Amino acid sequence: MHGKGEMTVDEAAKDPDVLAALDAAVTRANQVVSRAESIRKFTVLTTDFTVENGYLTPSLKVKRAEVLKDFAGDIETIYADGPAAVR
Repeated sequence: MHGKGEMTVDEAAKDPDVLAALDAAVTRANQVVSRAESIRKFTVLTTDFTVENGYLTPSLKVKRAEVLKDFAGDIETIYADGPAAVR
């Protein structure tokens, strides 16, 4: 974020201004898709998806099985909570 100085990924994931900017981006994205395609909840992960850590293939496709396995708790939280955005 502009004017925030340097912050770690963990700090950015909890920063109210960063979260507000992400929420605004989601709102803008949702304006051009149907309700069925819209983003209703999201969470900020503090882990990069890279080839080196096994979350991406060499052609930069997401390895869904690995992501689902390692982030099962985060995914459960998104689907278990009510309609408010998860952060």
